[in-house]
Amino acid sequence: MKTVEILALCMVLSVVSFLGFVVENVWLALTKGYMDNRNMCLPFLIGYGLAILAIYLLFGTPADVLFFGKKLEIKSKLVKKIIYFVIVMVCVSVGEILLGKFVELTCHFYWWDYSRLPLHITRYTTIPTSCGFALMITAFMDYVFIPLQNRFMTWNYWVLSFMSRTLLALMIGDFVYNAYKMKKNGNITSRWTVDTTDTKGYKLLHQ
Repeated sequence: MKTVEILALCMVLSVVSFLGFVVENVWLALTKGYMDNRNMCLPFLIGYGLAILAIYLLFGTPADVLFFGKKLEIKSKLVKKIIYFVIVMVCVSVGEILLGKFVELTCHFYWWDYSRLPLHITRYTTIPTSCGFALMITAFMDYVFIPLQNRFMTWNYWVLSFMSRTLLALMIGDFVYNAYKMKKNGNITSRWTVDTTDTKGYKLLHQ
């Protein structure tokens, strides 16, 4: 893989990390009536970006499905998308359980709890939420990932290099710093909160 491709992937990672921050806050705004900093200083959740990068490297895209790097010879586009969706759904479920359990064992608190939701598997994942994430990821990987990477590759090399390296360094630093604080304090760090209970979306779901 060429350096410019790696730098472009880092930019895609940054975009997905920001989208993860947005998705979590939209979910909270609609279901719990608030938005917050998601335990970070910056509006990036690097776990989302790393997860998407790992999925791409291991399983490719819905148009070119891999299985741990090995191409699957499947002609039907629909079958490839279904297989990809199932793979991603399993990855999301396993990833959430592993991350939740790791934080529970090391920091001694529950980072999130889906026990109140239907079809939950442990407190950390549910079939509906995993399906939702899998649908979003499959659509993103099918229609956005490659065009976005190609777009970044058209940037001036030095601008791409500076932006990708800077954003990656900031996200890693932010993650390490807040992971340390979470371990030390045994809880997440709340820096700001926005009440959304007066919004139409929240009221519509909680009538």
